[in-house]
Amino acid sequence: MSAPPRTAPSSSPPRRGRELVLAAATALFHERGYDATSMSDIADRLGVTKAALYRHVKSKAELLHAVTAPVRTTVLALLPAGATADGRHVDTLAALLRGLAGAAAMDPPRHALFWGAHGMRSQDGPDAVCREAVFRRLAELLEHAAAQGDVRADIEPRLAARLLLGAVVAGGLPDGPRVAPDSVVGLLLDGPVRAALAGVP
Repeated sequence: MSAPPRTAPSSSPPRRGRELVLAAATALFHERGYDATSMSDIADRLGVTKAALYRHVKSKAELLHAVTAPVRTTVLALLPAGATADGRHVDTLAALLRGLAGAAAMDPPRHALFWGAHGMRSQDGPDAVCREAVFRRLAELLEHAAAQGDVRADIEPRLAARLLLGAVVAGGLPDGPRVAPDSVVGLLLDGPVRAALAGVP
């Protein structure tokens, strides 16, 4: 029995067709990794020809950029907040970590690709810039919180930032621990990072 011919999703509006392409690419990048996924693989998953696929995107790199775009938007929106009204940077740090953990839990495949779960980190330029901005912001908040006596001062801020970020993001990913964002952040800050001070949430 021969397979049905592959055709373009011509009956779908262009926007819907692109959404289907992005969904298929997201799933395959997550399952196989970006490097191991070809445009032919994506076309096969959709049941269309490569020519039909290229009507929606110009390249695999463009697909990666589009797949991780929602993550960049979400993550960058979490960064601007300064210290809380009482001037305590540890509260801003905790809020940022909770936001990152919650975002990863809401869209695990894209966040796994963006942050690098299983060694499949996106090499898209804007993704790398965004990740670096997160590391810098976390390190800055850790440095200020340490100066205020709210977190340990004996761990280099960038190292602590990477450890914290890895833990909170992993908590939201498919193969990560099934722990609520508040629990992950509370455990991390109350344990290895935060100083034992009363009244710190």
